[in-house]
Amino acid sequence: MTAELSFLSLAHVPLAESCAALTAGYEGYIVPVAFDPVSLARRIQAEHIDLVTSQLLRVDDQTAGIMLIARRGRTSRLAALGIAKPLRGAGIGAQAVAAAIAEARLRGDERLVLEVIDSNSKATSTYTRAGFVPRRTLVGYTHDPVPPASSENGVMPCPAGDVLPLLLGAWPDDPSWQTSPLCFAGATKPIEALRTGDAAALIDASGPAVRLLAFAVRSPRQGIGRRFMQSLLARFADRPWTIPATLPATQANGFLTATGWKQTALSQLEMELLLG
Repeated sequence: MTAELSFLSLAHVPLAESCAALTAGYEGYIVPVAFDPVSLARRIQAEHIDLVTSQLLRVDDQTAGIMLIARRGRTSRLAALGIAKPLRGAGIGAQAVAAAIAEARLRGDERLVLEVIDSNSKATSTYTRAGFVPRRTLVGYTHDPVPPASSENGVMPCPAGDVLPLLLGAWPDDPSWQTSPLCFAGATKPIEALRTGDAAALIDASGPAVRLLAFAVRSPRQGIGRRFMQSLLARFADRPWTIPATLPATQANGFLTATGWKQTALSQLEMELLLG
């Protein structure tokens, strides 16, 4: 039996309540996730999540799930869709996806995109039935700790905004949503920027592993990128590194492999629905 679903814009919902809905909606998820107001607020800013368009999903006046919608220009993204465990299988996810598609068409959007862990067959099936098609695979990487080095070859901290022009100039024209330089236009702590004259990186060293969020070289010649990577790793010697599984599989794979990065087992499928 299909549940009767209603929607409440997240513009009218406190962040703490949204976090509670996300935590309940992702209970038992393939990858353990935790939500808190601070990290959610940062994600809203970086990923351009539209709280007006995003929705709390309700059944019989009770929270049944949550849907986050991000927007950039004429493209919308289904950034999260979580359904409370007791209500899974009642058709709520399919109704929410249909509503997102209908609203995107009303806005005049050209396409709707999303990412799903490729082993999540139930979610993939829901999106496929709604008309989404696979576009590309998104992967992540890890790097083992490196020994301390005597020199970091001039790698210096700088304001995150200072490296944005370099990222915009060096980045592919079609990045994944979460690796786009647009995510870092307003970057603040814990994100840090490091650069030399010809290369720059954005990192988050606040956790047990250092997360590499962006890496760009002005001109990929004379080993500049490789030397910068070595210096970057040495700056946090004896700590492991990660790149989230948000990077297109064809982007920088050769360079990352050559500098000691190993692809993780977890990958995501980027899917899209053209709305024209």
